[in-house]
Amino acid sequence: MALSHSQKNRVMKSIKTSGIILGMTLTIGGLLVLVRPTLAISPTEQQEAVSTQENDVQNLYEQGLSKIAFGDYQGAISDLDRVILLNPEYVEAYCNRGMAHIGLGNAEKALADFNLALQISPDHADAYNRRGVTLAEQGNLNQALADFEQAIWFDSNFADAYYNRGKARTELGNYQGAISDYNVAIKLAPNLAEAYGNRGLIRAQLGNSEEGLKDLQQAAKLFWHSGNIAAYQETLTYIQMIQSQLN
Repeated sequence: MALSHSQKNRVMKSIKTSGIILGMTLTIGGLLVLVRPTLAISPTEQQEAVSTQENDVQNLYEQGLSKIAFGDYQGAISDLDRVILLNPEYVEAYCNRGMAHIGLGNAEKALADFNLALQISPDHADAYNRRGVTLAEQGNLNQALADFEQAIWFDSNFADAYYNRGKARTELGNYQGAISDYNVAIKLAPNLAEAYGNRGLIRAQLGNSEEGLKDLQQAAKLFWHSGNIAAYQETLTYIQMIQSQLN
């Protein structure tokens, strides 16, 4: 027996990565892009000055990432503001400042940072992915879908983007498209519990309860091994729900 629409919606919302409505844990960090200073100094002095600036930028950037990890979003923004002041072309600084704004609930400021990142680097897959997640949180699923598709276009091995597009397609009612995306996400990231969980729920919703149960059981196993006990227990609840409907 398929899950009811209300049951499915509760399940789909529960099995997701904490803090990001459609996304996996987004990668923080990245490559450093440096702007060379145009100072009238000797080559040796210039090299030393550049090296000092590189260290300052990198230290501030890593300090900002650490603050994001510990939930000090305002502190992270302050650090990343300074990184951007020193290096206005540092794309990852904009991306991660956007994530800090999300942490503070400032979606519009986050979108502005992702837009700036894409102005600097129009083929930056992660910026499209992060902007798509933010748009999805605002309910702009079609715009989010377009961003996830751009992310995949620029990085065909981007598991996050396939997973996120699958979630957006799920919410838009394109279940077969969502299953296809979860298939790719699982191929690229075999330990992605959320992809198994959401694929299983769709399969159960479409009447394929046995395959849905297999996916949910795999999701539960992965949640357990990753230490995500809350998600593990909630997944077990839905496994039991489906099993009771089969009896």
